[in-house]
Amino acid sequence: MKRTSTVLAILAALMCLCTVLTSCGGKKYVGNAAGFGGDVVAQVAVKDGKITSIVVTGEKETAAIGGKALETLNTALAQYKGTELAALNVNSLDTVSGATVTSTAVKAALKDVQRQAAGTAGSKTAVADGTYTATVVSYSVTDMMTLAVTFKDNAITAIDTINAGSSEDIYPSMANNLFPRIIASQNIGVDAIAGATVSSNAAKQAIAETITAAGGDPSEWSKPVAKVNKIVKLEGYDTIVVGLGGAGVMAYLSATENGATVFGIEKAAKIGGNAATTSGPMAVNPPSYVQANGGKFVEESDLIEDWYNYTEGDSKKEIIELFVHESGKTLDWMQDNYDFSFVPGLMAFFDPHNWQVWTPYGGKNGTSKTVGYENSMKMAKARNPKNDYMTELCADELIMDKDGTIKGVRATYYDGTTYEIYGDSVILATGGFIGNAEMCKKYVGGVWKTEAMTQCDGAGIIMGQSAGGALFNPDVAAIEHIAHLDTIIRNDDLTKDEKAVLVSLVLDSIDYATMSFPHMILDTNGDLFNGKYGFFAFDTWKAGPNFYTIYTQEEMDAIKANGLARVNAPTFMGQGGESKAGVPVDTLDKILTVGETYGDVFKGTTIAELAQKTGLSADAVTAAAAAYHLPSSSCYYAIKGASYVYSTSGGLDIDENCNVVKTDGTVIPNLFAIGTDSMGTMFASNKAYVAYGGAAQGWALTSGRLVGKTVAERYK
Repeated sequence: MKRTSTVLAILAALMCLCTVLTSCGGKKYVGNAAGFGGDVVAQVAVKDGKITSIVVTGEKETAAIGGKALETLNTALAQYKGTELAALNVNSLDTVSGATVTSTAVKAALKDVQRQAAGTAGSKTAVADGTYTATVVSYSVTDMMTLAVTFKDNAITAIDTINAGSSEDIYPSMANNLFPRIIASQNIGVDAIAGATVSSNAAKQAIAETITAAGGDPSEWSKPVAKVNKIVKLEGYDTIVVGLGGAGVMAYLSATENGATVFGIEKAAKIGGNAATTSGPMAVNPPSYVQANGGKFVEESDLIEDWYNYTEGDSKKEIIELFVHESGKTLDWMQDNYDFSFVPGLMAFFDPHNWQVWTPYGGKNGTSKTVGYENSMKMAKARNPKNDYMTELCADELIMDKDGTIKGVRATYYDGTTYEIYGDSVILATGGFIGNAEMCKKYVGGVWKTEAMTQCDGAGIIMGQSAGGALFNPDVAAIEHIAHLDTIIRNDDLTKDEKAVLVSLVLDSIDYATMSFPHMILDTNGDLFNGKYGFFAFDTWKAGPNFYTIYTQEEMDAIKANGLARVNAPTFMGQGGESKAGVPVDTLDKILTVGETYGDVFKGTTIAELAQKTGLSADAVTAAAAAYHLPSSSCYYAIKGASYVYSTSGGLDIDENCNVVKTDGTVIPNLFAIGTDSMGTMFASNKAYVAYGGAAQGWALTSGRLVGKTVAERYK
């Protein structure tokens, strides 16, 4: 009886709420627009013509960027309670820095509400015929994207690229898919292309600007896309490969080569993943190279012992041994059988042993790795009419029977179609979890900046766990080779040379002439970071996702008058400019002011004020300043840097066959994990991965080759 009363009370409360919103002259409007990750929704309640509540939400916006932007915009919108809906000046809302797409979506959703209230929903303001261009910040750190959009009879008829402003390996997957969908639907609210999200949203922003230039309202061209509601079943495969980056493609090639029928699933609109954009793998003593060299490049046993000792025993030695003994064979296999070409000879990386175990590669005949991957997949697919793969297909969950036996994979196509794909085995190769903010916070200390493809969101690891799979060192440090500004200024607010000065300021960590620390550097928590790093660009992960380089006013004055004491540049992602030591920086005030605008520079007249502006603990920063003996000054500056990472390293536990291992130590016989989904088995908790060169990509390629043969022999 009590339970029934409670339910009735809840229903009564809900009915009361509905009455407030829909009766006695009250109405509730819901507006939608396409945001960065999904729909942005504006819910506005109106009574007697006045706004009584106004809230914008976006469940799929990134928490660290879009989520914070929504918080800021909701605070700004609160002032409009009691205002007439028509008087809400949507265009006056400030765009939140770094969250242009989310901010624009909020405005579009609010305008949708206003049109509903005015009875003009679905109409479009006429645009003038002609071709209009727009330039926006995109993926590149050196160039912006410029598009030309042609309108005729109030419709987009062509979208042409003047400058991609993006990676040549990634941009075509966006342009070849997104532009035709926008033209076909006359809607810039179509979903961003997975694997090219930044380029997609930049393109949509550019097209929105051309709509404005043509006299239209972009919010009228931005509606969420309805999804298809149907199920397609595919059956009878020997194996299903989830993820077609380097590891997944190698598994696909190897399995088909050994007679298995294979279906591949790739979330992005292209294959190759991060392997197609990085340099090359670790390959220990490839037989053909050893023959040409007249002997081994490194003694495998020495390398294995050094590696295992580095992990302090917190790894699986048998997996390290497997990789070291098989990685060289993988190089020859790829080059001899598929459309790949490796640079002759091996090189040493940053490891002090100077072991030659690394080499770059591409497609044959001078083509890119992407072309090499595509051509090789065509060869593999042609081996059996049943072999197939799909891009823009997102694996959601493993299909299991009532006994927990894995029978296949359930996945969703970009248009909403559900695919149920059945096979005897499943290979997880989804590339780690760098694109999953919650997993990154849980395992690797926060949300990291990355130049990697963030469709790698831990899907394979999560699916493996759902089947009872155990994790092995998920907290291995993310792979980092780049330290840079927190917000890389990609437009022309600064010249390239001025950008180089600002980057040099944030990277001025060591004076190698005296082996001293010229500036106080703080970690993500505000603690002193000096002395906790060796090679700065490889070690800033120890500071957390961010670090802060501190300057006094006197130091800034000296740079302005006399120039930088040292020139520092990022390992990668340079912006084409040049800073010179000893040359006065006349525009330093401008550089710092622009840096403040982008959240890269903070200024305080006291250490406490500087801490408050950066959001760091005042106690921690004060203690760090005392420990560093920071000179007193009339003003202090903090230049905010970030570690840019490639991937996570930890993941599922596996055995020597790459079978996923359960928490009880037994294996799941028809479930495998390769590449960065399983690489924690070779590394140590809370420690960086090895620096021999290309270990992550080497493991991806080698584990893929090995597991493809295993599943073919076991299940064909």
